[in-house]
Amino acid sequence: MELYNREIECNRNLSDGIIMTAQYTDADREFVCGNLLAHNVQNTSGLLKKPGIDINLYLKDGDTVIGAIMCDTFNLCVYIDVMWLEESYRGKGYGRALIEQAERIAKDKGCIFSHTCTFSYQSPAFYKACGYEVFAELRDYPNGIVQYFLKKKL
Repeated sequence: MELYNREIECNRNLSDGIIMTAQYTDADREFVCGNLLAHNVQNTSGLLKKPGIDINLYLKDGDTVIGAIMCDTFNLCVYIDVMWLEESYRGKGYGRALIEQAERIAKDKGCIFSHTCTFSYQSPAFYKACGYEVFAELRDYPNGIVQYFLKKKL
């Protein structure tokens, strides 16, 4: 049983034998996440788990990975978690092909919208060109960095 989070020191007694610690095991993490998921599923009448598939599409040039889109689905939406394309392949339509295929799969499985977030130094213009609209911005990062939250109806 390996303990994680050795980088942070926190062992604090709160009261009545309750402690706050930064150390945890895989079982601790699974217990908390499992209980949160059960709560969310119960309080969304099961909708949270629909369609409940991962959409992971990779672009390869021969055997070399040159890009990918990795998405989760829940509450009849698709969330684009990871989208990356090797720089020399950008601007050639491959990114758009990835996102359109992921959206097509999501829509076929019942998703009604897509959402994601990206930073100002990443790809907000790309998502806008693919039909996404910004619904929120977080401007509190240093050096003028902005985080954009985007959505699109499918």
